[in-house]
Amino acid sequence: RHTISVSAFLLNRSSDLPTLMNQRLPMWPYFALALSSGVIGAALLFYNLGSNVPPKEALHKFSGTVDKLSIIDDLSGVQTGFMKPMNSIHFTLEEGEEIFRYPSSWPGYTKIYEQLSFHVDVWVQRSDIGNGEPMVVFRLEQQVPENWIVPPLSISYEQITEPQSRTRLSYVQLGTILLACSAGFLLVAVLLGVWNRRKNRATLQ
Repeated sequence: RHTISVSAFLLNRSSDLPTLMNQRLPMWPYFALALSSGVIGAALLFYNLGSNVPPKEALHKFSGTVDKLSIIDDLSGVQTGFMKPMNSIHFTLEEGEEIFRYPSSWPGYTKIYEQLSFHVDVWVQRSDIGNGEPMVVFRLEQQVPENWIVPPLSISYEQITEPQSRTRLSYVQLGTILLACSAGFLLVAVLLGVWNRRKNRATLQ
């Protein structure tokens, strides 16, 4: 009886095999993965291939005494009292109309907000001057009175630009990987389409 049951089971499974082999394999998950990874990868490459870090010789120096200082939400462009990742410190110098911007991703952001006062030298990209937008700071040196309780602020060009270059390179590498994955998913989807067409022709014959 046991032998008959096993034989019947194998017969039923073998009869199901042609049905399974004739089923169409879905392609849309691979097309969806190819599209999503391709879009994200292309966006990462588009925004990070071009360097947004100016060379040192392209910088212009401003000097003066700090006048007004505020925290600005980068997304809304309005002043806020909270220290959030998407904020920037905006400040002006006495007798000057220029607005300088120190992003939260720059080193020493909290210390800048707490100690920025007195006389400072700031370096900005020369091409940003006069465009009507706050100018991003790429170097900052502070001068404090003699025997001041805390040392003066000193943020070098290298301290700001080197982490930005490393971050941009990591995004470029991630974008390249995602584009390669997108091509792989697209290839799988195409091969599945060829497989389905051949199975359809075999079934019709």
